[in-house]
Amino acid sequence: MNSYIDKFPLPYCAAKFLMQWVKREKHLHSAMSTDPQDTDIFNALAYFQVSRNFKGLRRKADCIKIALSGVLKTQQLTSELDKVTALAENFFLNFGSFNLSASSKLLWLSYRSPFIVYDSRTVKALSSHFGYKFDSSNYAEYCEAWRDEYRKNECEIELAITSLPNGRAFMYQSNLSDQELFDLSKQSWFKERVFDIFLWEVGGDSLPRA
Repeated sequence: MNSYIDKFPLPYCAAKFLMQWVKREKHLHSAMSTDPQDTDIFNALAYFQVSRNFKGLRRKADCIKIALSGVLKTQQLTSELDKVTALAENFFLNFGSFNLSASSKLLWLSYRSPFIVYDSRTVKALSSHFGYKFDSSNYAEYCEAWRDEYRKNECEIELAITSLPNGRAFMYQSNLSDQELFDLSKQSWFKERVFDIFLWEVGGDSLPRA
């Protein structure tokens, strides 16, 4: 992995996610974690570039909101793995697409940790670059591979986040204090999304176009 870290340094990934969080994801999370409206659903899917998979989305955003609420309230779905898969199955019934990517991203925006974002580029990074073997349509297997690689690098990710105050002159300006930036290094959801950025960068590097 060291060669990839040299190419995509973790402090760079931390700064990039900080910018994404402050500029967009913080506001989307605030909307999705309270009482999301149809516009919030549309904005969330558009931000993560998965809205194209939902035909007639502007007319059916309410269906997604109902499905999301139903998955979260169903007591039989006891784990985040069950919830992501159940929501993807609902998407298949209503839109004809078993969309783990959209499902995981909506649930992450709603609750953040413990949900792990599923993305085709992170799948490629784990399978093509780090040698993990798993069924790409199986969210549980994907998360197992993701978490295994994450555990190997969690300490370095945390250190990269603690270095953010040192790079203020070279990154997106935020109103967060040095202490607030340091506190982010202890937040599981923030560290996990920094790792997502790293995998996303690796997954887009020197791979054939789909």
